[in-house]
Amino acid sequence: MLTPEYLESCGESTIVGIYDILSRSVVECLAKRIAKTGRVTASSMHQITQVQEAGKLMDEITEEVARITGFSNAYIRELFNEAGVKSINYESDICSMAGLAPIELKQSPAMIQTLAAAVQKTQGDLSNLTLTTASTAQNLFYEATNLAYMQVATGTFSYQEAMRQAIRTAAMDGGTVLFRKGHSSKLDVAVRRALLTGVNQTAGTLTEMYADEVGCDYYETTAHAGARNTGIGYNNHESWQGQVFCISGKDKRYRQFVDATGYGQGGGLCGWNCRHSFHMFFPGLSKPAYSQAVLDGYAKRLHTYKTADGEEITLTEYECTQKQREYERKIRASKTLLAGYDAAAKAAPNATLENAMKEDFSSESVNLKRIEAEMKDFCRQTGRAVDSARTQVYAVKDQDGKIINFGRSTSQKAVWANRKAR
Repeated sequence: MLTPEYLESCGESTIVGIYDILSRSVVECLAKRIAKTGRVTASSMHQITQVQEAGKLMDEITEEVARITGFSNAYIRELFNEAGVKSINYESDICSMAGLAPIELKQSPAMIQTLAAAVQKTQGDLSNLTLTTASTAQNLFYEATNLAYMQVATGTFSYQEAMRQAIRTAAMDGGTVLFRKGHSSKLDVAVRRALLTGVNQTAGTLTEMYADEVGCDYYETTAHAGARNTGIGYNNHESWQGQVFCISGKDKRYRQFVDATGYGQGGGLCGWNCRHSFHMFFPGLSKPAYSQAVLDGYAKRLHTYKTADGEEITLTEYECTQKQREYERKIRASKTLLAGYDAAAKAAPNATLENAMKEDFSSESVNLKRIEAEMKDFCRQTGRAVDSARTQVYAVKDQDGKIINFGRSTSQKAVWANRKAR
């Protein structure tokens, strides 16, 4: 079993920061290459320049992917091994309290093999995400530059406005993952989801193996404030959190585990972005981890928030979490735009485009500071901590090509640009 707090930290681990670096790098490469296409008037020259820059773009992104994969694979292995040991140790403590002989991870070849397979699968999943991001970025480059060329050629937009629009589109849509079923997601969001789900499901599998080994027929689920309380059946996590279930369904005093929690389904326990876990439970020997009063407190926790317009809104803990996540997404998107504008300004082939990008950078800097101020005020009013890990943006490279902290460089520029704009 893993606690909700531990699972939350998995989603904010160093690995997510590493892929933030890659995502920002993709955006910077895109913006730089679009800017370098310059003012091309002949159709044939546009195509030649476009193909050349698209090839360089793919080479740059592929190189970044290869570099970052080495870092991430090591961290993934470390994260899963730590989570596996932590989960097994928790189950061992429960066994000891129940008078049973505990099992250590190193004593079970099957558990070790399961953990190793999970590490390999997650490494493969993240590798696939980065490859789709690279191909998506190249397609986006073609679309953006073709549109810009047509807009200028037909007189729909000036060169400056067409390039501004192309670079903004690239910055907003760069670092996107396309899935087989047609939906898309930002790379950092997809990586966080893959990590959180992978770690949680692996811990769940280890708990199942442990319970089978010692003959335990009961599980207790974990609970936390702000649990998902929408949907029906097992999709509503608040309806089954912090409760005891019978695995086989033979004991009618308890609901059957899989039926009640949706364990194994995307919308259920240990599914997409779920921070709930479960552990063994021995009726008559184990003590429930959560009283009904605690669970009721989680469900009934409300917050009053006054908007900038003076309107008072009452939100549940879950709604507060969703509101904060919305602010954080806006902040990350704004910082991504700043990264694109900054890269385009540096790569601009003429002063006109360079100045335009600097203007956009200054304007977006003001927007970023406004969103950050709104989120801080919201968190203050609702008693929530500002989650800096989710909004931190990292630098891609320094002058020597080494990975450095991105947020401190570009964000600091935004601070000064915002002050100048006041």
